[in-house]
Amino acid sequence: MNQLVIAVAIIMFPGIVAAVICDKVIVHNPRWDQVKFGIYSFVLGASCYILLQLLFFFTDVFFLIYFNVDRKDIAWHTLKIWSIISNGNTKLLPLEVAQATLLSLPVAYIASAIVNYKLFNKIAQRLSISNKYGDENLFSFFLNADEIDWVYVRDIEQNLTYQGRVVSYSENDNIQEIVLSDVTVFSYKESEEYYSVPSIYLSKNIGRFLIEQISEELIGEENEQETVE
Repeated sequence: MNQLVIAVAIIMFPGIVAAVICDKVIVHNPRWDQVKFGIYSFVLGASCYILLQLLFFFTDVFFLIYFNVDRKDIAWHTLKIWSIISNGNTKLLPLEVAQATLLSLPVAYIASAIVNYKLFNKIAQRLSISNKYGDENLFSFFLNADEIDWVYVRDIEQNLTYQGRVVSYSENDNIQEIVLSDVTVFSYKESEEYYSVPSIYLSKNIGRFLIEQISEELIGEENEQETVE
């Protein structure tokens, strides 16, 4: 039993690596709890081994077709990991684990792209199955949109408006944070320009920011005016 537990822990390693990468890349809030992290590690780990098995299979098929090798002469590669599932065998090949771990990076990036670009949600919307936009909140969804670049961040309580380009952002249960570059600060009510800074970090309790997208045409007009002056 102890050997089986150790074998399973080793097998899970590629999935853990992939899950850690996804956790850093995927836009999500709140953070994954232990149950979700365990489930995602299992799914991503299984994906790594399935991808490795497919690579072995296509390699064998390549030799079969390209070199015109007799089918009986090819030693079809089957991962030893499947023997744990079929008969509980605890003998592992460290090379398989290492190869699957190398594949954890592309698997994690592919999984992250599917989630961040909402591929499942877009397919569901096309098929009229669901109108759900994704798992993250609207703050992250709005700022993660491709068309969001220049924005106004309005702090009505402090009578301030920040004009700048979105660099990064985050949110937890209590606060929202955003970093802007090429920042110009105005008064909110009078729109009087105060000063400009290369970048700024803003942090407020949830819902204290009002964020507006600035059209590219408006930014272009402002740049032209500055050039003339």
